[in-house]
Amino acid sequence: MSRDIPIANAMLCWTGGRHGDTPACRVVAHPDERGYSDSYRTTVGACFTSWGEKDTKGQRLQLMVEAWHAVIFDAVPAQMMHEALLVVPEYRSMLADGCLPSQYLDERA
Repeated sequence: MSRDIPIANAMLCWTGGRHGDTPACRVVAHPDERGYSDSYRTTVGACFTSWGEKDTKGQRLQLMVEAWHAVIFDAVPAQMMHEALLVVPEYRSMLADGCLPSQYLDERA
């Protein structure tokens, strides 16, 4: 299981499709001191000043809008996007119980 990235620090990165070993999308913590985001064409989220000006509800809404845009307009596979977003606890909290992978069900206590 990947380490959690709080939504306040989450940066969604993507490039349509897969390029070698680089997946189509990934969520990394901002600031990205290891340069994971360098392999991607688009980054959104905590890398923008406006992200920090939003409350958690606003960040959750913006994350879903950005993810949807990447899936629809840049052909990022929806399942791949979902799997990438699972590192964000606030994303997981938006999922219905039946859509949440079993390893996270204990969060619903």
